[in-house]
Amino acid sequence: MTLRDALAAGTFTVTAELNPPADPVAEPVRRTAAALKDLIAAANVTDNAAATVKVSPLAAAVWMIEQGLEPILQVTTRDRNIMALQSELLGAWALGVRNILALSGDPLKVGRYGDLASRVTDLDSLGLVELIRKLNDGELAAGETISVPTGFYVASAMNPLVDAAAKVEAKITAGTQFFQTNIVYDVPRFAKWLAPLTETGMLDGIPVLVGVMPPRSSRALEHMHNNIPGVEVDDATFARLAGLTGDEAKDAGVAVAVDVITALREVPGVAGVHIMAPGWEAEAVARVVEVAGLAAVAGRHDKP
Repeated sequence: MTLRDALAAGTFTVTAELNPPADPVAEPVRRTAAALKDLIAAANVTDNAAATVKVSPLAAAVWMIEQGLEPILQVTTRDRNIMALQSELLGAWALGVRNILALSGDPLKVGRYGDLASRVTDLDSLGLVELIRKLNDGELAAGETISVPTGFYVASAMNPLVDAAAKVEAKITAGTQFFQTNIVYDVPRFAKWLAPLTETGMLDGIPVLVGVMPPRSSRALEHMHNNIPGVEVDDATFARLAGLTGDEAKDAGVAVAVDVITALREVPGVAGVHIMAPGWEAEAVARVVEVAGLAAVAGRHDKP
């Protein structure tokens, strides 16, 4: 069963995140993909996240497919003009990638390339979704036609507590077929924010996967709470990590993530979760999935 099929069937779906290495080697990606393939429906492969240079996400996506893990290819508009975006997308389809998360990309100033690289502004994330919709219809941006249309399943980011209903609606109108949200800890507040979107029917047929991160330290929680728009860490979560380090902090972080997932399963409009655990993906995802009792979806990987 593919990711699209799982979400269409209403299965509570789990995705995760896989970060390509900076070194041009395949083994770390292959090893992590092999560890995750029977635990989740698909995994995002990030695209120079935090404005840092990493191995091409398309290369990493191919390694994931080889291991039996369905990729969600993150594509940012920050580093590519409209010609390069289309070339990348056509190549991705040809290589077996079927899911895209369309993003604008982190600001260059957050990495080391603020004074070296130029941000490309041909399209923003909304324009990228519209571009992919054209490719799915068999048309390129300048009006050329292609005899083999793509059929990408397209996701957009959703930023809880920050995104207004109009912004969410615009992404759906552009062609977004499912959402992945930023990290959530305060579930009651998130549920209150999400409720108007579900009650109006705006999200009917548009699955929402909620971001969950098992924290490894109080410092990580503080960073997210203070610096990431839309992420609010409640006092009770801070208290659970206070003073803990090493394995004790990991254990507490897994417990926090499991509790968040348990609460999210009761929130109307939540189709599943997206687990982010940079630096310890294989370990954290496996532990969270097991403790949370999230059954794997067997046989979900169709051949391209």
